[in-house]
Amino acid sequence: MIYKRSLLSMNTISIIENTDNPLLFHCQIHTPKDIYNIPLNHILFIECAQKKSFIHTKNEIFTVHIPLYRIKEILPSHLFLQTHRSFLVNLNHISHIDKQTDPWTISFFHSEKQAYISRNSRQAILKAVSD
Repeated sequence: MIYKRSLLSMNTISIIENTDNPLLFHCQIHTPKDIYNIPLNHILFIECAQKKSFIHTKNEIFTVHIPLYRIKEILPSHLFLQTHRSFLVNLNHISHIDKQTDPWTISFFHSEKQAYISRNSRQAILKAVSD
């Protein structure tokens, strides 16, 4: 079952429900050369740079030509929060927020990767992680 879909030229992104376990969703991305199936719970964060989006998992980075705002429209808002104009973060993987840096940084469980929090997003991320 397709939950939502975003179209941009030859690139599409969909959220697919697992029929065996309705709580497990994965992100399916179609590009001209590849089809990626990435479980949502494997995504640490998504970073946007130079008209590309980089989907970071613990061990891999997937590059797609889909703008961050289109990906944000598709992903469940209770799991993913935009913390910076260039970052969408999976709230379930946040292990640490360093408030001593500028901008603030987010660290993730079992990963050395980091994402940023803009000044405008500080209150939203603090509220989201305290819930």
